[in-house]
Amino acid sequence: MKFGRVVVSLGVAALIGVSGVSLNVVSAASSTDNASQSSTSLIQKLQAAQNKVMKASNDASNLVTQIDETQTAIDATQTKITAYQSQIKKADAEVKSRRAVLRKQLISLQKQVGNSVTGNIYFDFMLNAKDFSDLISRGFTVNKLNQASQEALQAVQDAEAKAKTLSQELTAKKAQLVASKAKLTASKAQFDAAAKQATADAASLQKQVDANKAKLTALATSNNKATAATAKALVDSAAPQAKSVSAATKSQVSKTTGSASVAVQVAHRTRAVAAPSTTGSRSVAPSLHGGSLVANALAMQGVPYVYGGKTAAGVDCSGLVYVAGRAAGIPAFSTYHTSQALSSMGKMVSLSSLQPGDLLFWGGVGSAYHVAIYVGGGTYVHAPKPGDHVHTASINGWRPNFARRI
Repeated sequence: MKFGRVVVSLGVAALIGVSGVSLNVVSAASSTDNASQSSTSLIQKLQAAQNKVMKASNDASNLVTQIDETQTAIDATQTKITAYQSQIKKADAEVKSRRAVLRKQLISLQKQVGNSVTGNIYFDFMLNAKDFSDLISRGFTVNKLNQASQEALQAVQDAEAKAKTLSQELTAKKAQLVASKAKLTASKAQFDAAAKQATADAASLQKQVDANKAKLTALATSNNKATAATAKALVDSAAPQAKSVSAATKSQVSKTTGSASVAVQVAHRTRAVAAPSTTGSRSVAPSLHGGSLVANALAMQGVPYVYGGKTAAGVDCSGLVYVAGRAAGIPAFSTYHTSQALSSMGKMVSLSSLQPGDLLFWGGVGSAYHVAIYVGGGTYVHAPKPGDHVHTASINGWRPNFARRI
């Protein structure tokens, strides 16, 4: 009996021991899963906020570009209006001159006629003919004088009417363009506000990343390459980036409370605003001559992000493609295109078969809100957002949605 009890006791103890181990394993696995889910959720939230910043910045850049284009059109229209107004003045002067000549002719006839008998100096001029031959001669003279004067006067009046009509049409067009510019400026202010809000959201989440930096640093060494790359990218883009984005946004927000012309000046001025000093930034614009799209884009590293920027002194994401591509002599990039327009050009290529020079896009075809240039080796170069500058990044750190080859 004692032996049986011992066996039973050992069996129960063994079962309890096994159960305890099993529970500990499950508990540990559950804890690991929860930690992984928490880290993944944090990363996803931060990336969503960064996407929001990118979209708002891209929208604001597009609006600055549209404002610039509208202002250029307004200036061209004003030049035409000035030219037509000059033509009108010349036409008026010619009309006055023709009338003065005609008046002199009539006065001359009046002197030859003397006191009018019929009340019409042309008739009186004819009646004062010395003989039939003189009458015929005077008739020809009157006809030629009258016809020439009338034709000249009518031609000038027609030209004047045409010039005035065109001037009125151009003035109306200018008014429409000014209204469009004012509307775009107001829209830009709205998008600037959205960009500021998105920046605030990113800064808030950045605090969470800072609070969990140890966890993200550990994830950066994960066996999962995508997770590791994303975590490393987030650690590398810590608080200084969020701070610089906020500062740049404040410096580039347009004040649209003034007149339309003031709004345009502000819009143009944002293009010359340099981003706050950040690591890797540069103060001297690179000089690009020839070269390839990739080489030119890499030479632009350190150039600050500027809303609507299209020069080597400052660019936005699509501006980088334009500046680097135009310098390389690529026909497709001889004209500026927004990221939305670029995302519909060329042909679609798989992210698994990328070649240097392919364009990477975030968003959808025809509605992309960010573009970068693939340089090879799983790396791309881009102009991220206000407060940042042109630099390279890993394709696994912030993976694009699709790519196109132009």
